[in-house]
Amino acid sequence: MQQPLTCPPSGKQFHISAAGYCAVIVEVGAGIRRLERNGRPLLASYEEDVICDGAHLIPWPNRVLGGHYTFMGQRYQLPLTEPEANNAIHGLLRWEPFDVVALTQRAVTLATTLHPTPGYPFTLGVCLHHELSELGLTVITEMINQGNDPCPVAVGHHPYLSPALGEKIDSALFSASALVFDDATPPTLASTSLGTPQPIGAQILDTTFAARPSSTTNQSWARLTGADGRTVELWADDSYRYLQLFTGDTLASHRRRRAIAVEPMTAPPNAFQSGQDLLVLQPGQTLETRWGVQLL
Repeated sequence: MQQPLTCPPSGKQFHISAAGYCAVIVEVGAGIRRLERNGRPLLASYEEDVICDGAHLIPWPNRVLGGHYTFMGQRYQLPLTEPEANNAIHGLLRWEPFDVVALTQRAVTLATTLHPTPGYPFTLGVCLHHELSELGLTVITEMINQGNDPCPVAVGHHPYLSPALGEKIDSALFSASALVFDDATPPTLASTSLGTPQPIGAQILDTTFAARPSSTTNQSWARLTGADGRTVELWADDSYRYLQLFTGDTLASHRRRRAIAVEPMTAPPNAFQSGQDLLVLQPGQTLETRWGVQLL
C-alpha cells in the first residue's frame, strides 16, 4: 500500500474556496496548483506528487539573453536557468518557499524575501495574496525594496488557461485585448488585433503581445472558450503592459496543447538588458499589481 506523501514536492498545500470556486495554492513559489469552479478547471493543474510548475515570475518574467545585464553602471551575471538557450528565465522565486502570513476559507497570503545574490544584489520583499469570490480568483502581488539602493524589477505570472478537462486548445476560441508586439528597436505594433474570437487551430505561439487596457476599467483581458461553451477570462490591471502567449508545443506529451499560457508581464522579454518598461524601485518603495481569472 502506497504511503501518503509526508511532504509534497510543492510543499504545504493551502486549500481555499468560495462561490463554487476552489483553489490550491502551494508553498513553493506561491504557485497555483489547481483552480476549478464546480469541477470545471479554469487553469491547467498538476498533481500533489509532482514537482511544482512555478507560476509567479519575479524579479523578471520571460528571458534575459545570456543572463547578463547592466544596471546603474554595474554589470551583473544571472544564473543560466535555460542553459540550452543560454538564457536566464522567469526570475529567481519559482522554486523558493514562501511563508504563510494569513489563511482564511477564501484567501491565503504568502510572503518571502529575495535576498541579495551576485547576479541580483538587491533585497526585495514579496507578498502574494490569492483570494476567491463570485468573481473568481484575484491575485495581488506586492513588492517592496527593502535594501539601501534602487533595484530593477519586472513582474510576470504563468497561468495556463484550460479549454475544459480532456480537451485540446486547437478547437477552442481565443481573443484578447492585445496587439502583436515586435521587440525590434524601436518597437512597433502590428495592425492586427486579437479582439475577435478565433479558433487557435494549429497555430504555434510563443509570442509577445502588447496589452490594450480598457479606458473604462484600466484592465486588459484574454478569453478562451472551450467545447463546453464556457469561457475562462484572465484580466490584468494596467501595470501589465504585455501578454506572452504560449501554446505549449514543447511540453511533455501529456501536457502538450492541453492549455494555453497567457502570461501578464509588466515588461517585455529581455527588459533587464533593453530597459524597456523596466521598473526601478527606490529604497522603501512599494509596487502593487493585480490580475485574476474567472469562469464566464
